[in-house]
Amino acid sequence: MTQGPHEPSGEPGSPRDPRSDSGPQLPQYGRMADPSQPAGQPSDPLQGASWQAGHPEARQARPAPSVPSVRQARQARQARRRGGAMTVTWVLIGINVAVYAVQWLLSLMGINPLVLLGLAPGYVSQAPWTVITSGFSHSMSNPAHLLLNMYTLWIFGRMLEPEIGRGRFLTVYLLSLLGGAAAVLLLSPAYTFTVGASGAVFGLFGAVLALALWGGRRYRENLSGILVLIGFNTAFGLFFPGISWQGHLGGIVTGMVVMGALLGLRGRGRRPRG
Repeated sequence: MTQGPHEPSGEPGSPRDPRSDSGPQLPQYGRMADPSQPAGQPSDPLQGASWQAGHPEARQARPAPSVPSVRQARQARQARRRGGAMTVTWVLIGINVAVYAVQWLLSLMGINPLVLLGLAPGYVSQAPWTVITSGFSHSMSNPAHLLLNMYTLWIFGRMLEPEIGRGRFLTVYLLSLLGGAAAVLLLSPAYTFTVGASGAVFGLFGAVLALALWGGRRYRENLSGILVLIGFNTAFGLFFPGISWQGHLGGIVTGMVVMGALLGLRGRGRRPRG
């Protein structure tokens, strides 16, 4: 333990310094001399000569912020943060829509966008970029594929991005996209092409589920609704043809693992160091 420097008590019989009752004093390093003070008596640069001359009423404690003011400040910060909280979500939606427009342009040029951008285990060695591009491409024969994925991305972007921040949200999204692609390569037929942002979107499902399970009590209020939503979408992919349940499975597992790791790191950083 460290101790503060010993304050001189002055001459015998001199008035007792009223600051001596307040415990150890701060070190006097770097204080400027006050010409208005008697010789040999330390000056207080924060309070001035009134305190040293025997007027303790001049020393007024700074009022502590009230609870409502702290709460209002926190709410104001959250409002400002939420105002620009969906930046990554909107950028991802814009990229998906732009890639869909490129698909139509390629089709008009006589190039098959499914072969160029879609992911197939048997062709990935010849077109490794499709691990990424397949997650931003969508079915041209069914525009609802793009609309449904973007609507779901918008919903979960509103939920997640303000809570975990832009960088973490983007990390969850991209790693879930890769996790869905990995599951497609492992479990899908060799020459079946897969496109769609569903793997990354299901990764957001997994991240929200991990947040509800391990993120704290306030996130568990919507746990039942999240489970119903995830169960419905998973069943939809299993029982309807033309939907890549492999990508969904890889995405949701990856999203849960990544979000769990991020929560663990955040909790670790908040622990007091020994």
